[in-house]
Amino acid sequence: MRYYLASDDLYIEIQASVFNQIQLQAEGEYPNENGGMLAGRYSVDRHTVYIEKAVVPVEKLTGRTTFKRNAKGLEKVWTQLAKMGLRYVGEWHSHPNGSTQYSSTDLATMIDIEKEVTIANPLLLIVGVRSDGISSHTFYCYKNNELLEYKKMVDLKELFHGLQEQMQTSLNVNRTFIAHPSSKGDATEHHWINFLRTYLPDRYKVDKAIVIDSTGNVSEQMDIVIYDAIYTPFIFKQDDFMYIPAESVYAVFEVKQDVKGHIEYAAQKVESVRKLKRTSIGMVASGRDTIARPLTKIIGGILTTTSSYIGNDTVKKQLKELAGLQTLDLGCLCDTGSFYVDYNETVPEGINPTNNVNDNRRYIEQVYNSREINEIKFSDKDVSLFTFFLQLVSYLKSIGTVPAIDINAYLKAIHAEIDEDI
Repeated sequence: MRYYLASDDLYIEIQASVFNQIQLQAEGEYPNENGGMLAGRYSVDRHTVYIEKAVVPVEKLTGRTTFKRNAKGLEKVWTQLAKMGLRYVGEWHSHPNGSTQYSSTDLATMIDIEKEVTIANPLLLIVGVRSDGISSHTFYCYKNNELLEYKKMVDLKELFHGLQEQMQTSLNVNRTFIAHPSSKGDATEHHWINFLRTYLPDRYKVDKAIVIDSTGNVSEQMDIVIYDAIYTPFIFKQDDFMYIPAESVYAVFEVKQDVKGHIEYAAQKVESVRKLKRTSIGMVASGRDTIARPLTKIIGGILTTTSSYIGNDTVKKQLKELAGLQTLDLGCLCDTGSFYVDYNETVPEGINPTNNVNDNRRYIEQVYNSREINEIKFSDKDVSLFTFFLQLVSYLKSIGTVPAIDINAYLKAIHAEIDEDI
């Protein structure tokens, strides 16, 4: 467990076994107070205290609102700890049925202790204890007649592990208890969509949709489409199908229960989006006219609950067999690992990528056709969701903002035109 005092850039690390010992001692004396001393070591720069032992006083006075300890009888204990490289670093005591806010008595005690010890800024740990156990705890640092409060740091590994388990449980429930294939697929897609909606920045929207272009071409129905939430001028919904203009799309994913037998299928569906004709025109940004931007790549991938393959070699082999618009960028096989494909690409010459939709299409096709795999990297299975998400965010960040859409190109379908100036 780690704690941080931002004002002084100080850290505390306490071993779980030490905190468990403190917990047992606090609960064992309840409803009276209990306490003791803390032993540990400092980092070289003295910014971090590592608490490795809780020293139990031989002599102490306890009551409902009282705790006093005596250091007598502990000489041999501290001598032995010194041989281990440990020294006195602070105090702890409990507050039965109370908060972990320090009292005036606590502050006065630390003032007196600071005069007796050879270290600067001794620590104070207050644990709140009730009949059912420890309710809360707070670390303080004594400095200049004040007790400064540390904040508990987030264990990122634990946090992401919890997220991974939550997602995996939801997907496995769908797989086990939903019998109808269509319903099972819908539920799985729903979980992935909700996950991405929850954690992606608000500039992105996530839906199941069909992608269209200005000439009326449509993609296959995509399980997941990540598209622009700010500059998308229109979205159609008809007969429960959502239609999103190709210019607004950042990424598309196929969702399956199992990756086995679905790499090529996912690639074909991704291709159906990438081959659509996209427009790109200039726009006004920060009060200034900007020229049309080259088309951005559309991220393509696959998301599955599991993989029936033994190891990752088969998936890698299938990814290497893809070419051009069918190439996949990343994926997550939730209980197996996530992957990304690192490509070498060549920017085509002699094509104006912003001249017209046909040039745009030729430009982006040649970018994809030039792809040669440099590396396919799989994550560990216990961080598959986390690594997939951060890889996706990294790719989205590198894309930036999608090019501005030519609205008049779509209006040609109904033989109409609008004035774009005011």
